[in-house]
Amino acid sequence: MKDSKKKLCKTANKHKEASDSEKTKTIELLHEYNDLKDATQLVLGALATLKSVPIRSVYATYNLPIDE
Repeated sequence: MKDSKKKLCKTANKHKEASDSEKTKTIELLHEYNDLKDATQLVLGALATLKSVPIRSVYATYNLPIDE
C-alpha cells in the first residue's frame, strides 16, 4: 500500500514539474512573440513616417491585419 502511494506521489510530482515547465516555456514564447511584434510595429511606424503616409496604408500594402 505504501509503495503504491509513493508511486502515485512521484507520478503526480512528475506531471506537476512537466506542467510547470510547459507553462514556463509558454510564457517565454509569449514574451518573444510580444518583443517581435513590438519591433515590427516600430519598423512599420518608421516606414510610414519615411513615406509620409498613415500607418494604416503601410499595413494595407503588406496585407497585414489592422485589428491585431
